[in-house]
Amino acid sequence: MTRRELYSALSDEQKRLHDYLEENGRSVFLFKQDGEICAEVEDWTDRGVNMIITLMPFSFDELQSYYDGFDIDEEIDLHRQDERYRKAFRISHSVSDFENWGTALERLICNYNGKVA
Repeated sequence: MTRRELYSALSDEQKRLHDYLEENGRSVFLFKQDGEICAEVEDWTDRGVNMIITLMPFSFDELQSYYDGFDIDEEIDLHRQDERYRKAFRISHSVSDFENWGTALERLICNYNGKVA
């Protein structure tokens, strides 16, 4: 399916989420798996780390679950396996970068729900 066909197949709530994410600087790449529309949401930390959130299926509940399970220590451990990352980032930079990204994701989620974070 093309991007347009996938977007057309979204429910109204999924379209609202898709549009909200893109309006707020995230890129949303839709795909179909096991008969469900899913998405990869691409975002970047302030220091340029590419963060890809896979939502299967594409829904706000899945985004909330990702945020609830986001662990800064695990994320740093994962990225520090890459030698280029280790050379570019001190651990203190990593902590600050991922904390800021987590806070921005929390704000994005809260604002989507109509709450101010």
